[in-house]
Amino acid sequence: MADSDQGRDHGTDATFRELSDRWLAQSGPDLSPTTLRRYEDLLRLHILPGLGSVKISRVRTADLDRLYVGLVKERGLSPASVRQIHAIIRRALRQAVRWGWIATNPAAEASPPRVRRPELSPPDVEQVGQLLDYAKEHRPEFGRYLHLAATTGARRGELCALRWQNIDVNASTLTIGRAIVAVRGGLVEKDTKNHAARRIALDAGTLSVLADQRRVAEERADAAEVVLPEAGYVFSAEPDCSIPWTPTTTTKWFQSARDALGFENVRLHDLRHFAATRLLGAGVPVRTVSGRLGHANAATTFTIYAHFLEASDQSAADVMGDLVANPDASRPRSAATGGQSGPTISGQPTETG
Repeated sequence: MADSDQGRDHGTDATFRELSDRWLAQSGPDLSPTTLRRYEDLLRLHILPGLGSVKISRVRTADLDRLYVGLVKERGLSPASVRQIHAIIRRALRQAVRWGWIATNPAAEASPPRVRRPELSPPDVEQVGQLLDYAKEHRPEFGRYLHLAATTGARRGELCALRWQNIDVNASTLTIGRAIVAVRGGLVEKDTKNHAARRIALDAGTLSVLADQRRVAEERADAAEVVLPEAGYVFSAEPDCSIPWTPTTTTKWFQSARDALGFENVRLHDLRHFAATRLLGAGVPVRTVSGRLGHANAATTFTIYAHFLEASDQSAADVMGDLVANPDASRPRSAATGGQSGPTISGQPTETG
């Protein structure tokens, strides 16, 4: 009665299907194409068959828990997929609360299965070297694509969306601000995952690889008697670089190279992990690594690569332990005290041995 007096009428007869249709119509424009497609698929395949005809006023927490258990035990879905399903249901019902259709969100107290974060095992330097060599020999342009993936840690769709105008040779930088994603009916170009562009530095070797790619693109354009535009895609099969490679195609090419070398457990995305772990292992600050990878913040990098950061922290502890236990060993010795001076850096003598 109090809710009714305040204009909050929770007596709706809307079903969960009606709610999900209204919610997606409102939320769709704010979702990326891939996320929207994923939501639609999960609703169609796993959520609506069980909840579609149920009135949202009759959905209970116990019903949702029973649905989650069935999806795991009977349909064989992974805990990660079920948690995605739970997120969709929770967001839809939260919108129903905002609209005043129901008083409380039953999904707020539901218990989806826990997800154990898998321990990352990125390829080592030797494996990456073999992958690059194989790709450069059998598909040279894709070899250059893999080189860029390994040195920048960029996502596959981000590399597919890379344009010539994004490369600043004079500043030795690369700007990543877009990504190619596959949707029903073709490809679309969208913002990056965190909706922000990032500029990262490039080493001389990677600049040389990009110069080789530019030379090949120009030769192809000249042969077709077309002009190579600066807005053209770096990785394209078209003479004018007007159509980018698709992420699915790069994955298939990578799988072919991987299988030929016997690296069945290595994924294209693992080159991103390779770049991150090597940078962290070399002592590069986490914030710098986070910026190069395009994470929303350094906390994301901490969460994903906690295992490697712990290993680095142990090395730091060993260094400090040695300094405290052997303070004399850390002091530079002068010639007057019997020390030997070595080569100089910026005019300052350095200790040898």
